[in-house]
Amino acid sequence: MGVVLVAVFLFFLIVAVPIGISLGMASFVAVFVQGRFPLETVFHTMASGLTSYILLSIPFFIIAGELMNFGGITTKIFDFANALVGRIPGGLAHANVMASIIFAGMSGSAVADAGGLGAIEMKAMKEKGFDDEFSAAVTAASSTIGPIIPPSIPMVVYGVAAEVSVGKLFIGGFIPGILMGLTMMVLVYIMSVRRNYPRLDRFSLKYVGSTFVSAFLPILTPAIIIGGIMGGIFTPTEAAGVAVVYALLLSIFVYRELNWSRLREIIFNALVNTSTILFIIGGAAAFAWLIAIYGIPAQLAKIVSGMNLPVWAFLLLFNAFFLFLGTFMEALSVLIIVVPVLMPIVAALNLDPLHIGVVLVLNLMIGLITPPVGMSLFVTSKVANVKLERLCVSILPFIIPLVITLALITYIPSLVTFLPGIVFAK
Repeated sequence: MGVVLVAVFLFFLIVAVPIGISLGMASFVAVFVQGRFPLETVFHTMASGLTSYILLSIPFFIIAGELMNFGGITTKIFDFANALVGRIPGGLAHANVMASIIFAGMSGSAVADAGGLGAIEMKAMKEKGFDDEFSAAVTAASSTIGPIIPPSIPMVVYGVAAEVSVGKLFIGGFIPGILMGLTMMVLVYIMSVRRNYPRLDRFSLKYVGSTFVSAFLPILTPAIIIGGIMGGIFTPTEAAGVAVVYALLLSIFVYRELNWSRLREIIFNALVNTSTILFIIGGAAAFAWLIAIYGIPAQLAKIVSGMNLPVWAFLLLFNAFFLFLGTFMEALSVLIIVVPVLMPIVAALNLDPLHIGVVLVLNLMIGLITPPVGMSLFVTSKVANVKLERLCVSILPFIIPLVITLALITYIPSLVTFLPGIVFAK
């Protein structure tokens, strides 16, 4: 019956049926053909897959990111980043990366970064004479930092599926996220020197100070979220609610750039995005339940263990597989479908699920900017009004620093586990 389940799912994917429907329909067909369980079981399993408390954080993080974009907060973050690093050759491109690092601590979504903050960044870079393709490529690449530095919607989904502490995953993403930014800035520097891209005339402490004052309250957002989690003041789910309230207060009472019409648009967008994610999670819950019933994870774990691969070789194949998969499938779909199958293999090889989770998410984030179907490529191409095929060529150099970071955190697990080990030490 496992063959029927997988075959029906692949068929629906091939004929372009949405992923959530494909998962649910494959589960229904498999249960109907086998006749072992009543069809109502599929509905019950889908519903039970949505009862995890941590899933409440998803709509809140989505709303928080939208509020930051619509409330004028992202502009202040970008100005501050430019004041800090604008003097380096290719200054605005460096500011683009640094702003993404800061904004990553607020939204948890690469697409939110590319579509909101990215629009401001690309407009400023175009006005200063940067090539449209380069500006779009930097924006798309830096947006991948969003789900690595906490908070992170993909890490919430992985934590639920793998039964790993979301708080530890959040803290574990800090060092990899910073490494992503630093390696990208090295590439930006090399390309900017070769192409003679502009920079600020001089570094000004006064300019840094004034932009810092303007951006201070938004920059506090990551500190509030992570500080609250680390201090045991609130859970990751409660932190998401706090982030929304804080962003709402800033947008309405401090910067006064949010009106009722925009607020309705933000809530509507959050409802649509949350419904889509939860529909996929529900379908995947039934699909994963049947996969477990048919014993597929145990069989795969037995096969992998029998291959006697050294850990380094398994991790190499692991990265190659998920880099490929992330190129063609949406990140959350991959996490929901694959993680239940992956965990028995991780346990059989005595690997740390915390380490594997961050590595897996980074793989999928690289997929967001990898041709042919990277989601951030489509968003950035539309916002920047750059043809997709031109952006696909321009993005290729930026995959190099991300792969270097991936290799580092894959083979030096302490880059992921060091901070959680300190923060959550008993």
